[in-house]
Amino acid sequence: MLSTDLALSSAYADPTTSASRLIVTRRDAMDRTYRAIGYLDRQREVSGSHVYTFSYLAQVADQERFVPIIGFRDLHRHYRSTRLFPSFSERVMSAKRPDRPEYLAALDLDADADAWEILSASGGHREGDPIELVSLPSYEPTTGMTSAHFLAHGVRYCDDEASAYLTQLQRGHKLTLRFDPTNPKDANAIQVVDGSLCLGFVPSPLLDYVHSVVDSGAYELRVVRANPAETHPHLRLLLHLRGHCEDFVFDGPAWRSASDLPAK
Repeated sequence: MLSTDLALSSAYADPTTSASRLIVTRRDAMDRTYRAIGYLDRQREVSGSHVYTFSYLAQVADQERFVPIIGFRDLHRHYRSTRLFPSFSERVMSAKRPDRPEYLAALDLDADADAWEILSASGGHREGDPIELVSLPSYEPTTGMTSAHFLAHGVRYCDDEASAYLTQLQRGHKLTLRFDPTNPKDANAIQVVDGSLCLGFVPSPLLDYVHSVVDSGAYELRVVRANPAETHPHLRLLLHLRGHCEDFVFDGPAWRSASDLPAK
């Protein structure tokens, strides 16, 4: 069971702590929207070693027809391991792959990046696999300052002009966010734009958070890395958002872990 101090996501979002969290999402087979289903956490112990934990969100654990991830059948259990669970470690590209250096460069990672760093940056994306991970944004409770590091979704749907433009973007280039209330898939959608060009979308699990940042006032969205057209669409555009939010949405009831709640 998590300690009281780690019951809220903001405990993992504080950059000064030794704990970090990835939001586990799954693409819906019907509407192809990624929705959060759980958390994968890493904590550094006093000894310096790491402990990994996994738990489902309470809101999905209560769904009658929810299908669990392989290896995590108990929807209310707090799974714990001294090694990264196989269901997630197998999503990290092997060090033996000859294309690994190019892959790490596309993610803006150093050659010696560890499995957690790679998983955090790549989302563990695999073609045809519905599971994807999203890094929990950072948040400083005393100041309300927050930041998020994420890969733009939907880049594959950009037109040729936008794709060509994306390729020549330089690190640090400033982009903007545009609400997309007429989006037929999700009225809450947010486009990543430069002028009139739509270059991608904010990942669905981050939408409420990004809305809160934009609504709080000034924000800054910049390019971390823009990769060429031959790169997999999932890796085309890596972004960094900085801003402020009054409340950290991931501390809300919809984001509580099933393992943190009293047994029924």
